[in-house]
Amino acid sequence: MTLLTHPAEVEAMLADLALAARRSPDAYLASARTTLLNILARPDLLDRTRLVAPPEGLGRNLLFGTRALSVWAMVWSPGAVTPVHDHHCSCCFGLLSGSLRETWYRPISDTHAVATLDVVRSPGYVACMMPSGPNLHRIANDGPEAAISIHVYGYDHRAQASSVHRTYEVAAG
Repeated sequence: MTLLTHPAEVEAMLADLALAARRSPDAYLASARTTLLNILARPDLLDRTRLVAPPEGLGRNLLFGTRALSVWAMVWSPGAVTPVHDHHCSCCFGLLSGSLRETWYRPISDTHAVATLDVVRSPGYVACMMPSGPNLHRIANDGPEAAISIHVYGYDHRAQASSVHRTYEVAAG
């Protein structure tokens, strides 16, 4: 079962991204952004019928992985939300379909954070960041339909279960 409708074309893009991951952080982030933009511009590259899409919550579908990075298609059911979190690795994502609310936070302790920015992301949106932190955010699908995003993380999915470094509680303020 493949999640890719044009596996050779996508594999070539992702192999180029894996090579960029071995170069400078700026080259890697530029390559991740270009790769995401190319995938978002060609929604036919992803076989959506093969994606794990839970009736509630978040479905994670591995598209590609090496020792340096992992690429996931995430299916966000209506009401799906992450905790407030930061990442131990680079984090790049692009929105393929639907809409997602991304809320940014400022840490006020090792366990609590306050909201600083709240934005609804639309299809075609791409963000890339290194773990220079703090880069705290929460993503939620508060719309009526499922959303699909593509994520590029700078970690080996076989060695670590997640890209999340730490989660935070929301503090009033």
